[in-house]
Amino acid sequence: MKLFWVGVLLAIFSSSTMAQSKTWGPATAAKPGFDRKAKLDELFGKLSKAPNETASRIIFDDLYSTWMTAPDEEAAESMNKALRARGGFNFDKAIRILNPLIERLPGYAQARNERSYVYFLKKDYGRSLMDCERVIEIEPRHLGCLSGMARILIRHQKRYKAGRVVLEEAMKWHPRIYEKVLLKEIPASEL
Repeated sequence: MKLFWVGVLLAIFSSSTMAQSKTWGPATAAKPGFDRKAKLDELFGKLSKAPNETASRIIFDDLYSTWMTAPDEEAAESMNKALRARGGFNFDKAIRILNPLIERLPGYAQARNERSYVYFLKKDYGRSLMDCERVIEIEPRHLGCLSGMARILIRHQKRYKAGRVVLEEAMKWHPRIYEKVLLKEIPASEL
């Protein structure tokens, strides 16, 4: 009987749902000559041609690694401290670490995206959306922010039309994005 339950637990923990809860990081400092835009352009080109779900996930992981690449060592260290604070559910500490990082490097979209996610975890959806809007101004293809915005708008604020527009933008860049399941949560009357 014990072997049965071990098998059940293994099946649960290896399910695709668990795969969706990946933690990103650590942040690393950009090497000299690193061209974030060129790397993102290359990866989005590959993502649009990905032949299957597995290839899409690998490319998506590379995208996130690119977004996590910090402009310098100090930024990478701050980001990693914030990630550890978030991982320890110390959301206020994570925000205190991210605030000066965002102030010092306003063009580092991932720092603001991380703060947006922390606000999301605190259920402060208004601040989360404000940060996401700024991330999208910096990097319009930021799939983490687009999918997060769609989740807030559809699931938490019931702003279905706005959420659908944001989700469709994310799907334009990543047709296999997991969050497309949110479309099923939109009432037919709102489509």
